[in-house]
Amino acid sequence: VCPIVTMDVQFPGSWYDVTSEKNAAEALIARKCVLISQHADSMGAPGACEAANVPNVSYNGSTVSACPNTALISSRIDWAPYFKYMIQCAQKGEKIVTDFTGNLKDGSVALTELNTAIAAEGTQAAIDAAKQGLIDGTIKVFNTANFTVGGAPLTSYKADVDTDAAFEKDTEVIENGVFFESKFRSAPSFDLQIDGIKLLNTNFG
Repeated sequence: VCPIVTMDVQFPGSWYDVTSEKNAAEALIARKCVLISQHADSMGAPGACEAANVPNVSYNGSTVSACPNTALISSRIDWAPYFKYMIQCAQKGEKIVTDFTGNLKDGSVALTELNTAIAAEGTQAAIDAAKQGLIDGTIKVFNTANFTVGGAPLTSYKADVDTDAAFEKDTEVIENGVFFESKFRSAPSFDLQIDGIKLLNTNFG
């Protein structure tokens, strides 16, 4: 969508701390970030965005009612598919897999309604097309042809899937030029430093 985009990342050190998450967002705003997203649960970041008139993509619920001028859309988790799976396992007497990775196709990953009052024309159509591409596999989030690590293409990466005390990386997660972050485990790989993503070390916790 925007080949020249870069990303700065702040770590507030919490899942729900209004002050630290607000301060983290304000630090990004001071760096002239033009859109802020979050992976934390309080209204700290959305509130800071609303005050500064910076578009915001929130997490795990809509913030449009509180931030009508800046809240674009939010990702959210729908636990219904996993609960259905667990109930079916219980009925059949089967073991319940605890390292469960849901997706758009099964409905575990979802979006709230787009705030059409501020979104650019054609945004919903673009979202719908991208969603369909992710579901049918024509779009790969981590196609290794589209990013580099340390200035070089990523050709191999092992993740700790069979977790042990040493957290040994044991499973290759790159297949046919695609980095499958969540295919083998329900955890991200924070140690993968993709070029164009700057990790800011300030901790606001």
